[in-house]
Amino acid sequence: MVKTGFKQITQGLLSETFVEAHRIMRVKKIDDEEEEGTELTEDEIIGLSQEDDFYEKLASSLAPEIFGHEDIKKTLLLLLVGGVDCTPHGMEIRGNINICLMGDPGVAKSQLLSYIDHIAPRSQYTTGRGSSGVGLTAAVMKDPITGEMTLEGGALVLADQGVCCIDEFDKMLDSDRTAIHEVMEQQT
Repeated sequence: MVKTGFKQITQGLLSETFVEAHRIMRVKKIDDEEEEGTELTEDEIIGLSQEDDFYEKLASSLAPEIFGHEDIKKTLLLLLVGGVDCTPHGMEIRGNINICLMGDPGVAKSQLLSYIDHIAPRSQYTTGRGSSGVGLTAAVMKDPITGEMTLEGGALVLADQGVCCIDEFDKMLDSDRTAIHEVMEQQT
């Protein structure tokens, strides 16, 4: 009787796999662009920050291929920079910003979210159409090799202390939407 799948793997491989490499390179275009960029010196950063239109320049550099939407770009810039958590008189005030972009179809909401997901150091992009409130926090997955059930983090867990972009939020069920409200309010 011929065994297949996981039973065959546990029984032993029929042949050994061997790879000899002289050089390993990343082939993603994004990584090449990041390596070519030069770091700004501290004097250059101080010089830029003292310019009058520094905030406008930073906002217009977000998604430069999208014309207009200056107020939205400034808001997204503040989202990326974040705020400062403070506790005056024992009351905790969070510094995180939640943004809801609403508008007519075709006004570049999804493109702005994709751009923010691309440049944020820790971010996740998902759509409300295929997501549920439970799926955004965690999901139980079956390992195809071992058949064991494992718990994997959802988009909100993977974007912890970062940016979670949920496109087409209106396509979610009302019960799933209310489950996300606690995450946005309490940051838990």
